[in-house]
Amino acid sequence: KVLQNEVKMSNFSPRTMSNSWMKDYDEAVLRYEGFLDGAQDKAREMATRMLLKNKPLAEIVEFTGLLESEILQIKATLEQK
Repeated sequence: KVLQNEVKMSNFSPRTMSNSWMKDYDEAVLRYEGFLDGAQDKAREMATRMLLKNKPLAEIVEFTGLLESEILQIKATLEQK
């Protein structure tokens, strides 16, 4: 019975547990980064639509959370088209 417990405990060695936790952490970070990228893309899309409707810059900043400089870059891109 002691041997069985040792075998069971060996399945949970610090190295194995650490590797598992690191893998879970890495996956969580990647999902979070993907979420942030998606949110940024959505904010840029909203800013583009608002610019096309001639909304004030301050309003676009307020509703999208983008920096004024980012919105001006989007505006410059739209003006080039």
